[in-house]
This record gives sequence, C-alpha cells and structure tokens, in this order.
Amino acid sequence: MQTLLRSSAWPGRRNRLVGGVVAALVVFLLSGWPVAALAMGAGVYAVPPMLSGREPQRRIARLEALAQWSRRLAEMMGASRGLEQALADSARVAPEAIRAPVSVLAERLNNHANTEQTLRAFANKLDDPIADLIACALVLAAHRRGPGTREALSLLANAVEHEVLVRRDVEAERAGLRTTLIVIVASVIVLSALFASSQTFAAPYGTALGQCVLAVVAAIYGAGLWWMRRLAVLSTGARFLHTSPPASAGKGAGL
Repeated sequence: MQTLLRSSAWPGRRNRLVGGVVAALVVFLLSGWPVAALAMGAGVYAVPPMLSGREPQRRIARLEALAQWSRRLAEMMGASRGLEQALADSARVAPEAIRAPVSVLAERLNNHANTEQTLRAFANKLDDPIADLIACALVLAAHRRGPGTREALSLLANAVEHEVLVRRDVEAERAGLRTTLIVIVASVIVLSALFASSQTFAAPYGTALGQCVLAVVAAIYGAGLWWMRRLAVLSTGARFLHTSPPASAGKGAGL
C-alpha cells in the first residue's frame, strides 16, 4: 500500500477514483439503478487510461533518453573516470526524461551507497526491461572492474535507439485502435443517455431482473473494451532485474 501511495501514478489514480465515486453517486441519485451507478463509476476510473497514449509515449521518451545517457556515460568513462564517479557526474548531462532518477542515483553514490543496490533501485524506478539491460551491464561492470564497459554501453545505446524506432512505429499503428475506442465509448455514452431518458425503454430496468440484464450488458461492454485495450497496448516484456538479489543468492546473483 505504501508503495502504491508513493508511486508517481497515484495522483492520477486518486483523481480517477474520486471522479468515479462522484459519478456513481450522481447516476444512482438520478436513476436509482445500482448497477448503472457501479458501471459508471468503474468506467470513469478505468476508461481514461485506455483512451490515452501518454504512457506509451512517456516510456518511448525515457528509452530515447536512456540511449543518450548511455552514450554520454560511455564517453565519461573513456576519460579515465571510475564507474561510480562517472555515474555520479552523469547527473549533470542526463536528458530531462530521466534526470530525476539519474539525480537520485548520483546522490546515493555520492553518499557511498552500495553500487549494485543503487543501480537496481535505478532500474526499478524506470520500470522497463530495456533499462534493466543497461543497469545489469553496469552491475556486472561494478563487480568485474575490467575493460569493455565503455564498448558495452555504446552497443546497448545502439540497441536502445533501434528499440525506440520500433516502438514508435508500433505505437503509430496502434493509435488507430485507440481512436476506435474513443468512438465506441462516445457512442455508448450517447446511446445510453438517450435510452435512459425514455421512460418506455428504461422502465423494465427498474426491476431486479432488469438490473441483472443491465449487469450482463455492462459486463459485455467492459469485456469488449478490455479486449480492444489489450490490442492497443504494446507489450514490452517482463523485467528481470529485481530491486534486491534473492537472500539465498550469492554476490552478483539475482540479475
């Protein structure tokens, strides 16, 4: 629960939750239909993220920033700086999209925090499998202290830039599905309002049987929207770098 409250997504979720409760109360007071109130409240909370493309675009911007940061970090390490010193100094040149997590990373290293744990926390903040790859390379470099880190970061930057291009192409194609979702949701809202305003059509739904039928209809609409949302979301794969290594694993395990 505390992790949820500290999450950067919590303010938006809180606002949607409040809006959903208010919408449910208004619909219940106007219609007296508990199922309609619950459906409206759930819709106000769940539908806006389905129609928004901001989260995928934010992730793409972070990946692009990661590629730029990796290149700059490789250049800084080529200037005969140690890994920790280069990571701490990289906060000054970090792109805006990842400046906050890089600044936290630099602050922890300046305070002599454990390098591996700090890098794991950094990857956890970015919450992306590609970020895990970069953090994993840096964790291995922190353990081995051998040559090749600069080249590895440059190669990873190339790979991330390619991933950014792929995700942008896929996101452009899937934007059409979100437009279809918007049209469907707007049509359902308008038709539902017209339907509810007609006493002839709305009267049967005031009974217990009518509410059961309305619940089934709402569930079908909800399942359809969820399925279309699944089609419109770009899967980025599962993360593999945990915040901390398993207790039973040795040093450097749990990657």
